[in-house]
Amino acid sequence: MLEVFFCNVGDGDAILIREFREGLPEYTVFVDCGRPFLEPAEGSLRKEAIYFLKARGVDRIDRMYLTHLHIDHIGGAQRILGAIPTERLFALYLPPEDALWISPPYRSTDKTQNGIRTMLNNFRDVTDAAKAGGCACSTVAAGTERLTENLSVTAILPKAEIAERQRRVFDALYRNEPIDSDEVFKAAKQRNVSSVMLRFDCAGRSVLITGDRYASDWEDEPVGHIDVLKLPHHGDPKSMTAPLLRKLSPSVAVISCQSDPRGGKDRPNEQVVAMLQSSVPHVFCTENRPLKTLEASTHNGVRITIGDDGTIACETE
Repeated sequence: MLEVFFCNVGDGDAILIREFREGLPEYTVFVDCGRPFLEPAEGSLRKEAIYFLKARGVDRIDRMYLTHLHIDHIGGAQRILGAIPTERLFALYLPPEDALWISPPYRSTDKTQNGIRTMLNNFRDVTDAAKAGGCACSTVAAGTERLTENLSVTAILPKAEIAERQRRVFDALYRNEPIDSDEVFKAAKQRNVSSVMLRFDCAGRSVLITGDRYASDWEDEPVGHIDVLKLPHHGDPKSMTAPLLRKLSPSVAVISCQSDPRGGKDRPNEQVVAMLQSSVPHVFCTENRPLKTLEASTHNGVRITIGDDGTIACETE
């Protein structure tokens, strides 16, 4: 049996995937880690990812994947790596061995320029914590890999030119080498579309984890039918298009969001939710504000199970 649990980490992603044999977890994957800290909110069950792992008895992680370098996806990783033994950490990009501390331009007030430098320092702390705990760090390779007899993962990488720009700019920043500010800005802004997407297959069923890769960016990817879809970018207007949804034709769609969208962001978007509800039998949010066709709700998470016979069950907890 495969269990996929979408943790309510508010405006972020944290997905626990476990294959069970005879009632015991045989293989554990954790995709993204939410934010490092969440303010408690009245009426909300959202909390940091590590609390869900502890509550669900996770004492070992075989693989951790970080889809892209945004705080709501990697922020909780350092804490988890320090608390739970993890075998391997995967990301599209890793800091070079000679990575230095990155200082922002002394007089800069530019949010994007300063923010990417802060994020890269955070990411180096994550990989340092992984190595200190004996966790091997690897870059993700495109293609399919078998994890167990019944479970496989397929990595779908971003466009090559985006990945190459990211590597070139981030390496230069880590080494304190001269780099054009426009190139830094572009690489920082392309982090969502640099998301690694992961397809997990088990018992003839498929689960697609999309990071924050905008739908228009991967409409032409040869992904095919998906049974369970994690919407990218928290269900905002960029998260899905009608042609892509027709191609994927999922039976379950999950949106990770929060009941009070950060900075007034439109998450989940009402039109996107309506589009999903028109063709997807089961649509869930980890947490959401009231919409015309969706009551306000908060859950610990959304739990999907795939039986050995391929039967899919879904519920909120």
